[in-house]
Amino acid sequence: MNLGQFKTVHVPQVHDQDDVYAQLQCSQLELFYAKTQLHLLQLQDLHAELPAFLRLLKQSSPLEQMPETCLVMCYPFTQECFIFHALDGALAQHDIRLLQEQLLSRSSPQLEQQDTEFALRQHKCNLLLMGSSCAVWRVYLNVPRDFLETEFLQQLDTQLALGFQKREAQQNKIQQILQQERREFSAELHDSIAQIIGFLRLKSAQLNQQCQQEVLYAPLVEQTAEIASYTHYAYQQIRELITASRLTYQELDFSTALKKIITEFEHQSSIAFGLDNRASKLKVSAKQSVQLLYIIRESLSNIVRHSHATTAVISIRQTGRQLQIHISDDGRGMHAAQKRADSFGLDIMQERAERIGAELRIEPNTPQGTRVQLSLDMIADTYK
Repeated sequence: MNLGQFKTVHVPQVHDQDDVYAQLQCSQLELFYAKTQLHLLQLQDLHAELPAFLRLLKQSSPLEQMPETCLVMCYPFTQECFIFHALDGALAQHDIRLLQEQLLSRSSPQLEQQDTEFALRQHKCNLLLMGSSCAVWRVYLNVPRDFLETEFLQQLDTQLALGFQKREAQQNKIQQILQQERREFSAELHDSIAQIIGFLRLKSAQLNQQCQQEVLYAPLVEQTAEIASYTHYAYQQIRELITASRLTYQELDFSTALKKIITEFEHQSSIAFGLDNRASKLKVSAKQSVQLLYIIRESLSNIVRHSHATTAVISIRQTGRQLQIHISDDGRGMHAAQKRADSFGLDIMQERAERIGAELRIEPNTPQGTRVQLSLDMIADTYK
């Protein structure tokens, strides 16, 4: 064998292990960032799942000393602020007050040239999302002055911000679809059923008036009056359905939708409406939410039409899983047993309550007026 026919081949050797380790770290960080954003996008209920998300973020972080992280959701319209964290214990009260006051005041989209990244004492805050109804802040608690992993935290903020922005875009797309469906439904009601019932309402009233004027038709007065009354009520209901269909309840939280309803009735009357809501973030299903809002609408409609009241108050309380809604007025008063035979609005309210497993009671208010009491087990399955 002629050894001269073979050439020497030099195999490159890895002589810089630091470079390989750096590349491996970079890949691990990219994977961590991607998983963080994906996990955030997969959350179904932010208010229920964010604490667990933060615990997982803390456990899976490649940093040995990951700062304690809070996510703060601020709703400037309702002046509500919710703080989520993964601390073993409770967040200090002075920190809660500080974060709520400062972040809520900085969460209005109308504020120009506001600082999106700043320090509150030893806490580091950064605005992740300024949405249409909610602002999301990231807060690192008690960050040491000599903390060196600032680039990692900046990249993590970028991924969290992208996750919240994508969630916002998804919700906006869903709302556009829902709004379009509601507009089409409202147009169909207005163009067909509402016009037909409006015509029947007019003709039934004319028929009843003729029967009252003609002695020959006197035996028919009671029946024609009943027909006229029912068609008039049906017309009122269809008009309220058209109005309600324009309220995109699905795009609003329960508290905001309720405030829109109250504002609507304030514009229709001289009654002063008050809202005492001490259960601002209700864990109710979409079906429960819609039925509750319809019951409240009907109650307020009755107050405006029949009570001769000057004030009305909607009170909401939550004790454990029990939700209590009380609607009281200072009008001339009524009782469920005293309702007119041709009025079935109260029956519809009762049916709506039964659909979601709620209990509805109508009682005299003290010292005067009427009190509607609605009780709901928010975890009940009877509404399915």
